Amino acid sequence: MKCDRSGLSGLATVAALVAMVALFGWTPAGAGSEKSGAVKVPAGMGTPASGPVATVTIEKQPELFAADPTPLTVTQCGQCHPSAFQDIKKDGGRHTFTCQGCHKSFHSFNPRKNNWDQIMPKCADCHSTPSVPHVQVFTQCSECHTNPHSIVRMPMTKKLQDSCAVCHAGPPAELKQFPSKHASLACSACHTGHGVIPSCNMCHKPHYEGQEFKTCASECHPVHKPKQINYSKEVGARTCGACHDKVYAVWTGTPSRHGKVNCAACHSKHGYIPQCGDCHGLPHTKQLHDRFPKCLTCHQDAHNPPVRQR
Repeated sequence: MKCDRSGLSGLATVAALVAMVALFGWTPAGAGSEKSGAVKVPAGMGTPASGPVATVTIEKQPELFAADPTPLTVTQCGQCHPSAFQDIKKDGGRHTFTCQGCHKSFHSFNPRKNNWDQIMPKCADCHSTPSVPHVQVFTQCSECHTNPHSIVRMPMTKKLQDSCAVCHAGPPAELKQFPSKHASLACSACHTGHGVIPSCNMCHKPHYEGQEFKTCASECHPVHKPKQINYSKEVGARTCGACHDKVYAVWTGTPSRHGKVNCAACHSKHGYIPQCGDCHGLPHTKQLHDRFPKCLTCHQDAHNPPVRQR
């Protein structure tokens, strides 16, 4: 008996279809799913899940999202950003205002988008060219203001070190006009940060035990021309005695009224030798002054003049 190969092929196809229907089931297109409201799934997407899709069960709470959130307070921002909060608190200067004053977008950084520059506020958003007097020289704010949250604290960056004279022309001019060892130092050797006023004891020992170092600049030595000694009338005699020790020892032991007169009352400038007549005028007769024109011929020592002992 001869077999028709085409007939066998057809029978095999029918048998395969019957087996698939028995295994997976079959519903005509458009029937059943539309009536039952079942979700129509696109081809290749599988069938909708009939059971739970999560490993835990959390009750929905839509009331939590009923009201729009209020803006965060500065303290709330500081709970997650404590370093920025403390920087503004200590050295924020004019930047001590709400975070939203600068930051218009929150928690929107995406490393895959690399959008840091887009979401960070720009100095020019608030500081226009006419409002910043030094913008013509310092075009990049961050070269000096390295931390916008600590705006008044500026470390001595290379840009600052190379540009001190732009804003502070006086000190460099004094250092050049009045040479001293200070003239060989860079500004940053003493001024470790912008606006930092150093104490003299960073480099210098006191002239005498217990000396307050504020007296170095305020009483005798202007820091940018230290050899040009200058002082006020209130400078302490002990400060003078640190250098003029022999005279100071005589003066402190005198029983005369001069022992109660401060050094600067007579020596109004460093190195100035006053005339007795500056304070005393002509206390004796004209004939006596003509005979003895120099007071110290009789009074011997201005720091310890002889007095009548009683």
